[in-house]
Amino acid sequence: MKNPRLFISVFLILACFAWTAQAREFNPAVIYQGNIEKNSFNVSIHRGVERFRKKTGLDCTETVAGLDMDDYFSSLRSAAEKGHSPVFLLYGNHIPKLVDFVRQYPATRFIVLDTMLDEPNMFSFVMAEHEGSFLAGALAALASTSKQVGFVSVVDTPFQRRFLCGYSQGAHYINPDIKIFEGFTGDYPGAWFDGKAVAALASDMMDKGADVIYQAAGGAGPAVLEAVAARGKLGIGVDINQNGLYPGSVLTSMIKRTDKAVFAALMLAKRGIWRDNYKRLGLAQDAIDIVFDRHNQSLVTPVMRDRIEKIRKDIVLGVIQVHNYNENIKCP
Repeated sequence: MKNPRLFISVFLILACFAWTAQAREFNPAVIYQGNIEKNSFNVSIHRGVERFRKKTGLDCTETVAGLDMDDYFSSLRSAAEKGHSPVFLLYGNHIPKLVDFVRQYPATRFIVLDTMLDEPNMFSFVMAEHEGSFLAGALAALASTSKQVGFVSVVDTPFQRRFLCGYSQGAHYINPDIKIFEGFTGDYPGAWFDGKAVAALASDMMDKGADVIYQAAGGAGPAVLEAVAARGKLGIGVDINQNGLYPGSVLTSMIKRTDKAVFAALMLAKRGIWRDNYKRLGLAQDAIDIVFDRHNQSLVTPVMRDRIEKIRKDIVLGVIQVHNYNENIKCP
């Protein structure tokens, strides 16, 4: 060959062109694990997809897989092998051997929620649930008359403990002596929709004196709100505004604008923008918050509201440092 350098240059240019063309392909897919309407997390994601459709007129394939992880993986593989890209990994924090899976499909772009991994074909959106949970914990401590509050979830993972840690820190910020009960139902098929199990945990906490209970339990969570309402106690919703489920019994809801993250991810992917592989969304970005509306107006006094607003501002400004459990796998 007369000019090997020229050959290498041409090869690299063609390779880059091929990769760019491939990266520009836009055929997104979202695979849900379990029912959309019955899981507040799934509902929020679906809202983001719908917003994208209305904004662009483009489609995004939505598939509902079974609750078994094998069914979910099968749907993910099918999406990747059919040429979908990006493919959303909605439950990245619960997926075993996630890196191994992603590396099987290097030509596919993956968008993962609530998990940070340094992989070239993965873009992570991490929501600062601990910041919103801090506000929920502070409000719970302000509202509690027994000075005992509870936290109910399903699978005991570092991700779920990020909710618990923020909640605990917020409650102790108001009252260092407050008692916090915690409970997880466990990891088994259908756990995230097992309302009876989480309601039983909540009932046990109320028997011990808890009068405010925060649920971070997905599709099972509304059963906690129902259980506390039945006994005249207060619950805290999660993911979307659940104040209206049991008006006068839901102290607030810690909302995650996952719809905002999904919409932003789809728009970036549509434009072929993959400059970074990580984006954090929290109170400062209006992606996390707690809700005040007509349904909980009677439960939150102006003094309580003002205190929460001050705390929110201090978190955004960095005056209050909310600990992220995932940083060292412990609560302060």
